[in-house]
Amino acid sequence: MNLFGKKLCILGTYVISDDKNAVVKEDFLGKLNEVIAETGNSRELLIAGDFNSRTEKKNDNLVVGPFGEEVINDNGDKLICEQNFLKILNRYFQHKKIHQYTRHQDTRQLRSIIDYVIARQNSGLKFQDVREFRGLTVLNNHYLVNAKILFAHGKSNINEVKENITDCSGTLTGTNV
Repeated sequence: MNLFGKKLCILGTYVISDDKNAVVKEDFLGKLNEVIAETGNSRELLIAGDFNSRTEKKNDNLVVGPFGEEVINDNGDKLICEQNFLKILNRYFQHKKIHQYTRHQDTRQLRSIIDYVIARQNSGLKFQDVREFRGLTVLNNHYLVNAKILFAHGKSNINEVKENITDCSGTLTGTNV
């Protein structure tokens, strides 16, 4: 899509859960890598969805920022960001913990950050904020993730227009690409 003079590709995804067969996960991530490669480098890229990946917070890192959990799982290790020069935007904005957790399971007192908004490390888009919003739930145990992005209108940065792009799921599944 073209938006304010920028070519933009938005992917919504649901990544196979961490407890699935390793071969199935590798196959899915390979297909996701192919889709990312097909977008080329001339377009802005946003990937949003349930990645079922827990990535520990890191300082001075181009992929994962300093805010979030100190937990990592197998999907987090395999997340496609590093080899595709992508970054997890949720981790670059400081919020209270209650506004970072994107999934909850109240019966077991579990909370995690597994839903992300991801973009290219060298993106020309200006990201103002990424956080989850309580009260809006997806699939009963995930909160809505919202990214605030500034799109420069025309050649001047003076007339910047705000656009919101919110989390979506399901356009890339384990078997259909």
